[in-house]
Amino acid sequence: MKATRHLISTIALVAALGGGLTACGPEDDSAAGSGGSSSGASAKPSAKPSAKPADGGSAGKSGGEGGGGDCGQPPKLPAGHKMIEIAVPPSKGSMSAKDAKPTCTPNDWIYHGEGAAKYYLFTAGEVKAELSTGSGSYKTVPVGELWTHAGDCMTNQSAVKQPYTCSGNIYDITLDSEGKVKTIKEVWHP
Repeated sequence: MKATRHLISTIALVAALGGGLTACGPEDDSAAGSGGSSSGASAKPSAKPSAKPADGGSAGKSGGEGGGGDCGQPPKLPAGHKMIEIAVPPSKGSMSAKDAKPTCTPNDWIYHGEGAAKYYLFTAGEVKAELSTGSGSYKTVPVGELWTHAGDCMTNQSAVKQPYTCSGNIYDITLDSEGKVKTIKEVWHP
């Protein structure tokens, strides 16, 4: 009798675990795959109202293509700011980077580099450089430290020490009147 109770308990436990595992599969995949469905709502609440793409396109489109999906409207950068994804580890005074555009993902808007890399020079004067130390917090560092950090994130992530992490290699930059980088700030995202 005792063996029968153990068997029934074991079967009930396996059934409960199996049901829980199968319940989170296909629904998550459809939420990430295509937008426009109200059942695939983002897990992260947004202060902005959701907007469906007018062309019926996917929520995975970048903001420049009119996609809104479950993320709401694409983020607007302050005047003079540009998002980039560094393409090769920066060296003294220069870097190659792709323009980064916002893409709606299950985790909200995330920037990704697109197109051919462009060559940027840094100003000869003081460049303001900031590295992310977590969600919404930054530390001002010498620009050379930022170059090293970006290179480590691209080639040897184990070399990156706390409080820094590698966060997608996306940076917010501003340029001077000659098109040279005068500020560069690492963009944090999960």
